[in-house]
Amino acid sequence: MTILLTSFAPWLCHHRSNSSDDLLVSIQDSYPKNLLFLRQLPVNTHRASERVIKAIQDKKTDLVICCGMAESRYRLSLESQAKSSTKKLLTPIPLPDLIKNLNYSYISDNAGQFVCEELYFQVLKYHSRALFVHVPLLTDKNFAIIQRDFQKIITLSR
Repeated sequence: MTILLTSFAPWLCHHRSNSSDDLLVSIQDSYPKNLLFLRQLPVNTHRASERVIKAIQDKKTDLVICCGMAESRYRLSLESQAKSSTKKLLTPIPLPDLIKNLNYSYISDNAGQFVCEELYFQVLKYHSRALFVHVPLLTDKNFAIIQRDFQKIITLSR
């Protein structure tokens, strides 16, 4: 099974990095070649969506896990849906079953109404097996448990 993982570039001047990208970097060397990394997406809905959909087409991915930074959240947020205008798309991944095996994550119904949500909407519209995970700011205290949960998300979403 081929899994595409995406992250964003920093977007505010006080961000030295993006926690979604930091998380992907931390696992990049410890996974087999069936994981594909599309890192540092521009914080621009149109350009980010184009790049992810092209990667899905080119690599024929079975699963897409998009990641974005959520500075105001404290745990990993597994987004159940994406909205655009009056339309709503739901992830087909059974999040209640998935969340049972996680320690520092929860299901969110609010993908943020920003670039993250629109990217998620475009990916769900194009590819039926997709998930968006919001990553909080990473610290020395939460890094290991967030990384462990994220690795379980990858394994259990297959």
